[in-house]
Amino acid sequence: MAARTTKKRESPMKDATDLLTLLSGVLIGLKKSPPKSSPKHDELRDAFEKSELGERHVAPLVALGIGGPASVSELAERIGLTPATTSLLVGELSRAGFVQRREDEADRRRTIVSIDESIEEVVRPSLGETLAPLDRALARMPAAQRHHFMDGLRILNEEIGRSEGNGSS
Repeated sequence: MAARTTKKRESPMKDATDLLTLLSGVLIGLKKSPPKSSPKHDELRDAFEKSELGERHVAPLVALGIGGPASVSELAERIGLTPATTSLLVGELSRAGFVQRREDEADRRRTIVSIDESIEEVVRPSLGETLAPLDRALARMPAAQRHHFMDGLRILNEEIGRSEGNGSS
C-alpha cells in the first residue's frame, strides 16, 4: 500500500483522526508481524503458550530486547507501566525462564533485569522479524524527515504524559 500525502492539511483535528487510524493500522500490523510463519517466531510463541504467558508479557520482553538490561523502574518507564505492575510481569517472565534478575553491582538495592541467555537466541531474531517493517519505513525517510517524525512522536508522548499527570483523559 502506497503512503498517502496531501499538500494542504485540513485541520489539526483531521490530522489527529488520520493519525489514530494510521497508528491503529501500524500497531495491528506489528502484532501480526512477521506475516509468514518463521521458526524462531513460532518457537517463541510456543514457549509463551507453554509458560501460560500472554500479550501483556510481550512489552517488557520487547523493551529488554531493544533497550538491553534495565532496572525494574527503568523498564517500567520504557513500557509505560507502574513499577509494581512491571515487577509482577518480570516475576512471571522470570519464573517462565524468559528473563533473569540480578543485583546491580553498583547499587545493591537495585535489581537489573535482562533477557535470559537460554531464550535470547529465540527472542532477538523474532524481535528483528517483527520490527523489520518499522526499520524499513524509517530507513526510507530522509534524515530530516525522520528527525521531524521522531520529534512529532516525542511531542505526542509528552502531551499524553501531561494529560495523564493532570488526571485528564
